[in-house]
Amino acid sequence: MNEKIRHLQQRLREEQLDALLLTRRDNVAWLTEGASFYVVDRAETGVASLLITAEGITLIAPENEMSRILAEEPLPFPLKTIAYPWFTTLNTVLASLPFSRTGSDIPLGNSRELTNIRTDLNAAECQRLIRLGREVATLVEKVARGVRPGMSEQQVEAQIYAECLPLAIRPVCTLVAADDRIAAFKHPVPGPAQVQQQMMITLGAERHGLNISITRMIHLGEPAADSRQRLHTVAEIHADMLAASRPERHWQTIFADIQASYSRYGFPDEWRAHHQGGPAGYGCRDFIVTPDTPGKLTINRALAWNPTLPGVKSEETVLLTAEGLHSLTHTGNWPTIALQRGDSVMRFADWLITRP
Repeated sequence: MNEKIRHLQQRLREEQLDALLLTRRDNVAWLTEGASFYVVDRAETGVASLLITAEGITLIAPENEMSRILAEEPLPFPLKTIAYPWFTTLNTVLASLPFSRTGSDIPLGNSRELTNIRTDLNAAECQRLIRLGREVATLVEKVARGVRPGMSEQQVEAQIYAECLPLAIRPVCTLVAADDRIAAFKHPVPGPAQVQQQMMITLGAERHGLNISITRMIHLGEPAADSRQRLHTVAEIHADMLAASRPERHWQTIFADIQASYSRYGFPDEWRAHHQGGPAGYGCRDFIVTPDTPGKLTINRALAWNPTLPGVKSEETVLLTAEGLHSLTHTGNWPTIALQRGDSVMRFADWLITRP
């Protein structure tokens, strides 16, 4: 934990700032390894902030929120507190403090907005992510096996929530598509459509700040040969993406390899139809990789690539460590497509074929 605080204090020196305010839920969860300070589930910001200075950390919260945060939220470091009346603004509090140069992770008054604040995952976070990946994959596959003709997308969504919440897992991105909606929409928000032949289930799930993403494809009855082939092709592209994801490679070089893979399999422009994913951790995606993304891939990063072709999608979460890539969403209980890249055999989710 002290490493994260030292990282932020170093950032203060580099940016010539007196203080840095963290209010985004993902950044608060990263620094505390689990807190979020949220009340509204879908809000990107919480109801409290952490102010980092060279001397330490201060928790700033409304008086009506402070007691619960101190009693129940993870706060694994010494801190001071500033409580203010709910009818006063955070800007007013900051203006009363003796700092003339303040940074913030959200637009706020005269503060300078900073991005790319977080560091790579530490050993404890990697272990938490491994456990989360296993649990998320298991519950998604459980729901998928129960899909029957006539079930609506919203019924499947409800079952996902029912499996997640008792495990303290929050579904932050739930996409379900039946039949024609799979090819029609890249982000199919669940609706009343009832499945007849095929369904796609995508889940982005979060627990204590960390995120896992996964997609599974279900076919009621035997899929047509072209459907089988298309999912196999998107798995080949996914395998190329993972093979390209090596430490110290620049994101732009990795993306060029992704573009080349789509071309190699006969879909040279299909990468334009939908984003391809990117690094994950304290965000469903920390950022989406594009042809122009600066920087490079480092170890102890989670990756959630999600190549798509019309009607099919492949999406898993992997962890890149010094030892290589480790799948976080492979349970061993789902049909897979095994593909070899170099000395590595990679497994990607195939169609689950059920008998209606």
